[in-house]
Amino acid sequence: MLRGIDLVLEPGTTTAVVGPSGSGKSTLVQLLPRFYDPTHGSVLLGGVDLREVGSQELYRRVSFVFQDVRLLRASVADNIALAVPHADRDAVVRAARRASIHDRILQLPRGYDSVIGEDARLSGGEAQRVSIARALLADTPVLVLDEATAFADPQTERAVREALAQTRQKRTTLVIAHRLETIADADTVVMLCDGEIVERGTTAELLARNGAFAEFWKIHAGAGAGAGAGADACAGVMEGEEAR
Repeated sequence: MLRGIDLVLEPGTTTAVVGPSGSGKSTLVQLLPRFYDPTHGSVLLGGVDLREVGSQELYRRVSFVFQDVRLLRASVADNIALAVPHADRDAVVRAARRASIHDRILQLPRGYDSVIGEDARLSGGEAQRVSIARALLADTPVLVLDEATAFADPQTERAVREALAQTRQKRTTLVIAHRLETIADADTVVMLCDGEIVERGTTAELLARNGAFAEFWKIHAGAGAGAGAGADACAGVMEGEEAR
């Protein structure tokens, strides 16, 4: 459950959300596609409550790439061009190249005409890159990335980050990530603990502050860090609040 969230995504900036499992990160980003509606307050897009924005208008303005990708039983090209059905093949290929999935598509039996679930079998990381290509082609003013490169190898993740960075200045981005290098260039980092924002600032500012964020990354980078990595950092924050 989210509590007391007060967050503004300034146009043309990147905001990264971090925190241990169960801290509310995915719940927060899933407010934008309206998987949930807030029970209190509102989520505004361009000053308009999302509950007053039609789904077609919403998806013309916001693209989403989630960790758990669901592709349509359609051609790879159609999956990439889902938000821009009039896009020509050259535009689809350019988006696929930028998402580092073009070479893999060419290996499929019918290339871009291969159908997902029939003659196109993609791994989780490959499906994510198809989803990223879709977002790049859509070129919406707002982009939401929820662990968008979770299954990618470091080289592929670097290539995708560079592709997204090329349009960073004209796009507002909200990203959830666990790899420090993924959010190093974020304009604002928001640290969530138990559904609340406990710290915010640039990566450098938060590391220098040596608070919950710094502790989170120290634990997360440690040997054997798993899904619950960073929970102790939040525990310390919540205990401190109770003490006050």
